[in-house]
Amino acid sequence: MLLIQRMFQTSAVLLANVFAFSVIFCTANASEVRSPDGKNVIVLESLGKDGVPRYSVRRQDRTVISPSVIRPVLAGELADDQVIRINEAKQGEVENAFTLPWGKTDVVQERARFAVFDLENRSGLRWQIELRAYNDGVAFRYRIPEQAKVSTITIQDESTQFDVQGSPDVLFNTFDNFINNHESLYDRQAIDKLPQDRLIEMPALFLWQDGSAAAITEASVRHFAGGYLQHPAGEGSGLQFRLSPHLDQPAVSVQGDLPLESPWRVVMLADQAGELLESNLLLCLNEPAEGDYAWLKPGKTTFHWWNGVFEKDFELPADSDASFKRHCRYIDFCAKHNIAYHGLSGDGYAWYKQSKVGYGQPGAEADVCTAREEIRLPEVIEYAKQRGVGIRLWVHWEPLSRQLEEAFAAYESWGIKGLMVDFLDRDDQAMNEFSERMLKCAAKHKLHIQIHGSPKYSGEQRTFPNLFNREGVLNLEYLKWSDKCTPDHNVNVAYTRGLTGPVDYHQGGFRSVSRAEFEPRDLRPVVMGTRCHHMAMYVVYENPMPMVADTLDSYEGQPGFDFVAQVPTTWDETKFVVGEPGKYIVLARRQGDIWYVGGMTNWDAREVELSLDFLPSEVKQITLYRDGSMDESKPNEVQVERLTRQNGEPLKIQLAPGGGFTMVCQ
Repeated sequence: MLLIQRMFQTSAVLLANVFAFSVIFCTANASEVRSPDGKNVIVLESLGKDGVPRYSVRRQDRTVISPSVIRPVLAGELADDQVIRINEAKQGEVENAFTLPWGKTDVVQERARFAVFDLENRSGLRWQIELRAYNDGVAFRYRIPEQAKVSTITIQDESTQFDVQGSPDVLFNTFDNFINNHESLYDRQAIDKLPQDRLIEMPALFLWQDGSAAAITEASVRHFAGGYLQHPAGEGSGLQFRLSPHLDQPAVSVQGDLPLESPWRVVMLADQAGELLESNLLLCLNEPAEGDYAWLKPGKTTFHWWNGVFEKDFELPADSDASFKRHCRYIDFCAKHNIAYHGLSGDGYAWYKQSKVGYGQPGAEADVCTAREEIRLPEVIEYAKQRGVGIRLWVHWEPLSRQLEEAFAAYESWGIKGLMVDFLDRDDQAMNEFSERMLKCAAKHKLHIQIHGSPKYSGEQRTFPNLFNREGVLNLEYLKWSDKCTPDHNVNVAYTRGLTGPVDYHQGGFRSVSRAEFEPRDLRPVVMGTRCHHMAMYVVYENPMPMVADTLDSYEGQPGFDFVAQVPTTWDETKFVVGEPGKYIVLARRQGDIWYVGGMTNWDAREVELSLDFLPSEVKQITLYRDGSMDESKPNEVQVERLTRQNGEPLKIQLAPGGGFTMVCQ
């Protein structure tokens, strides 16, 4: 009953019990929970001889995941403990509507059915499994309640499995080990050809020949280790869950007092992959926010680091005006174009006092409460305040963790609005718990947070709305030193990492070049894909604080910048329009009465035919920004058209190689 009581206490949930309907359909072999629309089913199978519980998943009577184990690997004498009994389930329905301070929708309608099963092991250990079925996916988690026999639990790893059926292709990315920046390229392979014994990042996207899709990920990763998938040798279509181990205890992933609750293991489901982008399932599986977040102000931000270091700024004397004047020019630009924030990182190394040049190795003496004199930070902050622009600071997580309360109190007193916290590069239990402490402390001091070197979202932005965005993706910064971030990759990101939440991508590159002309460079980097492709990212990627990261002279007077300046960063409604994973995508988002549409293609030129039926009948005027040339050597040309919508008439748009388009419909 503790779990049910907690649900009553933490959200406005209607629990309709078995007297109103039957959530669980029981047979001699299984107990199933069916989504409100009847399409999705998650089943707790009966115990086998090995004493390990199993689940399965169906959609529209087709098996998506065949019976697969749910198994935390406990340490010590509990390591081989078998389940001997599954007791009668508690069951109910969740029916809830909640608003968000920002997001891809303003109101989330939550409907689900659930069941909680009590399990008992041979040792007497009691635990629970909860199943939920939503119209857009299913989820399960385990919970070990307080009990007399044991007060703390150590989880070594997790051997929960996903035996995916139907021979789908998988769109995925991988890492060598658990310490990583969560940034790598995507690949597409048949499920039985997945690389073995590498860590597969989540979400992984599964694509069947009939067009249907699923994504496996996790939700509400709190006081726990983050997870990955792995394809063990000889497993065919089977995938296994893996937990990040403690940094100093590789045989331990989670330690904690009881009660202890795992994150949700989530299988998002849809008839086509793009529909998954409309889902708010991960938010529904997280707790609502506590406290007042009315002070939050989503909006765009500059980030001068992306442009490279000018004139060896870090060698300038303390009395030089060059760095200060440059920040003032950025602030003037923000004020002129209604860009909410100017991001300040440093000038080749951090703005705060430390002995080492660069950003990645702060040193034990780094002091994030003391600005270097030559940065002239108080003057920059005062100038920004006069111009109505917020200042955001970059900071390395490690020295910040040593001075957390002191630093945040100082930043609040200085008038700082938010932070980019960088180089986490882990998602073990300790790092996840630091992130939560940081977010709580930041909210106390009215600071928003942007995390780089970051794991994926797990829907925790519902609980901590001041977490504006995470990186957790190979993005446009890579063009400073490589050719990896291509239009193909940009499209893949939309269908994978984009499923979990805001995508922080170093957006705004306005100096496009062809593949033949591209060369990576740190100073004034260029981008691949057309200008319209990069404009479309402001619609395709959810992000309440996207960057306008290029140099100021790249924007002023340039075609298409009027769209970048006006496009909103939060939305009332999101709709998938058309697309195919790995090839192209078109999304539409509404703020108020105005719809914004963005489309991106890979390196293949194509014609996209759009039915405009998704627009309300009163929407008649369309401003279309399309590729101005089909010649890849002219990627910065933008053609602007004002159209009058004709009811029932599709709109055909030609996309250049690596091209894109945006529309404003009102």
